[in-house]
Amino acid sequence: MTQDYELVTESLISRVIQPRKIDSHKRDNGVVAIVGGSRIFHGAPYFASIAALRTGADLAYLAVPKMISSSIRSLVPELIVFPLADGKLTKGAASAFLKWVPEIDSIVLGPGIGRQNLEGIRKIVADICLERKVRATLDAEAQDASVYSLVKGKECITTPHPGEFKRVFKISAGDSLVEKISNVREKASEFQITIVLKGYETVISDGSAVYVNKVANAAMTCGGIGDILSGVLGALLASCKGKDVKPVEIAAAASYVVETAGLKAAERNGFHIIATDIVNEIPSVLKPFDKLA
Repeated sequence: MTQDYELVTESLISRVIQPRKIDSHKRDNGVVAIVGGSRIFHGAPYFASIAALRTGADLAYLAVPKMISSSIRSLVPELIVFPLADGKLTKGAASAFLKWVPEIDSIVLGPGIGRQNLEGIRKIVADICLERKVRATLDAEAQDASVYSLVKGKECITTPHPGEFKRVFKISAGDSLVEKISNVREKASEFQITIVLKGYETVISDGSAVYVNKVANAAMTCGGIGDILSGVLGALLASCKGKDVKPVEIAAAASYVVETAGLKAAERNGFHIIATDIVNEIPSVLKPFDKLA
């Protein structure tokens, strides 16, 4: 059978990573907003946010429930944290965030929000993605067919693992690489979004192009890796705003960055890595691609 995909390679990463002007200043290289977190899950929005900063975003705005906002502020003083009054992302909490959030280049929705009514997410999507035309990364419980329908054709990215793929699309992602490619491409085409099916062989498609990232290792099983991927995606979407780079290329590059950072972390710590180890390796993965305009 003829190979029906492209492998993710360093040449693609070089295309996606944008050069910086020597006189660039704050906001020129990407501003990302992350909305997530809940009473139980404070780590997910933290990892997404710090990954966005480590990928090169100039600013990261993080909206989380007030009950966990102080904890995250103490972890990362570089973040701009907006405390949401409600414990869940209600319509009221979403409205407060939308009144506050400044101009942004991309948004990450979902890390750590847990199972809940998605009215708040849909409200943010309608305002940010549809009216302000900002591209989004949809993660965790924000991965939902009703949300996908809203962002149809809006160059957004979603990042399911096989279980989430089955929950959202009501079909198995498949066992073989051939099956995964077929199913991911089909659903990406149906909803006109870019899907990143996470796994040992990560499959990325926008319904037309298909990339497969085979950079992986057995240490990449710790919690928080998917949140890191969402943060990297948010930063790369932001830095590529207005550039001739497709979301599917950005998604493939982000997958490569995270997996390669995981490999570097495993070289240091074997199978005993944690998500923080992976975040700390992101600069070493990206540094060879740094360039001035």
